[in-house]
Amino acid sequence: MWRPKKRRFLCVGIACLFLVYVVRIEINKSYENRRQKFQDSFSSDVAIKPVVIEFDHEKYIAGENRTGIHNFAKHSFNLRVSDATSVDRDIPDSKDPMCKNRIYSIPASYSVSIVISFHNEARSALLRTIVSILNRTPDRLLREIILVDDFSDNVKDGSELASFPKVRIFRNNQRQGLSRSRMIGAQKSTGSHVIFLDSHCEVNADWLPPLLQVTYEHPKALVSPVIDIIDAETFQYKPSSGNLKGGFDWAFNYRWQTASEAESQDPIDSTFFKSPVIHGGLFLANKSWFNELGGLDKGLDIWGLENIEISIKTWLCGGEVLTVPCSRVGHVFRSRHPYSFPPNGSMTTYLKNSKRVAEAWFDEYKYQFYDVKPQAKHHTISSIEGILSLKRKLKCKPFQWYLDNIYPELKPVSKDVLAMGQLQQESLCLQSQVVKENKTTIALAPCAASKSEQEWNFAKSGELHQGKNCLTAKLNAKKPKIYLAKCSNNTKQKWSRRRRLLMLQGLCLENAMDTMMGHFYLTLNPCRQKAFSQKWDFSVELQSWGDR
Repeated sequence: MWRPKKRRFLCVGIACLFLVYVVRIEINKSYENRRQKFQDSFSSDVAIKPVVIEFDHEKYIAGENRTGIHNFAKHSFNLRVSDATSVDRDIPDSKDPMCKNRIYSIPASYSVSIVISFHNEARSALLRTIVSILNRTPDRLLREIILVDDFSDNVKDGSELASFPKVRIFRNNQRQGLSRSRMIGAQKSTGSHVIFLDSHCEVNADWLPPLLQVTYEHPKALVSPVIDIIDAETFQYKPSSGNLKGGFDWAFNYRWQTASEAESQDPIDSTFFKSPVIHGGLFLANKSWFNELGGLDKGLDIWGLENIEISIKTWLCGGEVLTVPCSRVGHVFRSRHPYSFPPNGSMTTYLKNSKRVAEAWFDEYKYQFYDVKPQAKHHTISSIEGILSLKRKLKCKPFQWYLDNIYPELKPVSKDVLAMGQLQQESLCLQSQVVKENKTTIALAPCAASKSEQEWNFAKSGELHQGKNCLTAKLNAKKPKIYLAKCSNNTKQKWSRRRRLLMLQGLCLENAMDTMMGHFYLTLNPCRQKAFSQKWDFSVELQSWGDR
């Protein structure tokens, strides 16, 4: 009696398992078909590199004037190595491997205009930027590459690139600077989206679809890739951390800050994280939203504050600033600007741009800017009435909202504080740790957002403190000891700074290696200007180098 029932149950069970198996196969097929369908739509052009064959890149690069110019002087990077580096070289795919499993559903109506403005750029760097875009961007998504020559000395720097597919050249008849040149390119663009890149970049594999996917889901967002480092000396492509967000201090010094674990989730769970400021000047936006926002401020001269101004404006006027870890673009980071800043020089230009942004967006907090840059009060700026009118039209929020909700790390400070926030050596930060009652040790730990143990204030008195406790050094020992003690106006707590060195009684704070024990420890040693282990950076600077 039970045997027929058992057989029926067994048959039903096998049938169910088979059904589950078939369904899973179909789901996997659907997944693979969707992924392959998308990949087929852009990968075919990536494998072919006709631009390198059709264009005499060696002749173009050799046409740059190098007469009497030192290797680093003209461009602030190693021109000889740049020229010797292949224009279509392979670079490491630096994104998280999980990114490759993502499926992107991008509307067929989407197309991108890439705007690149340049002034006296190294021909090899500019050429490598263009070739990387053509070789690593889905053909159906790339509408055009718009080059805006900002009155370079040699008109042929741009005009000789007109033979490249999808490249359009425009040349300013006088120097306009980055902000106005980019706006000229944006106004000439015909794509549904516009993306701004610098003229010394290399886009990485599959860089564009993740950005467009986020703008599809967040149409009022400025979207940035993670910016990898192209070494200015060797031109080696170096992956950077995928959890850094942009910020600034009251003097408008740009600051990289570590996103919290909640902000920078695993790529399989999150496609973006929020950032107070876009990464550098590389970002994508829906063109209609970008125009509604008023675009970049044309009142900013030559270079400086474009990324901070557009970021604050976006957040306050109804948009978002988002970083997409699955998109990577390499960028040559230079130690100085190689070009001129007419008519008043770089310092005055940057100061006037800073004053313009502070007056337009800081509201009552502009006094924080003037406290650290009092010389800005004496400079005149062009009218900001257009910006104020836009703020009223878009019903933009006050700057207090930005401080409360987007960038709480930017705290108003007293005039006695010269620097504040995290004290960093790359991704490590100086951190206090209570080991037992009335005993606190100091060590380096991975930087973490909003962690009070890593928040410091450096006062005019020389005290480096957390609340009522100060960083203290015990010098009368065989090995100087660094610890936290109650502030007492003691010479053991009187620190000074010389650029990136943190000094006490002529010795420098160092994260030294104990070769016997095989670990690092904090101590004081004779100062060595080039020793990385003695270089410290505050996340918020309230004085310029010239003030130290």
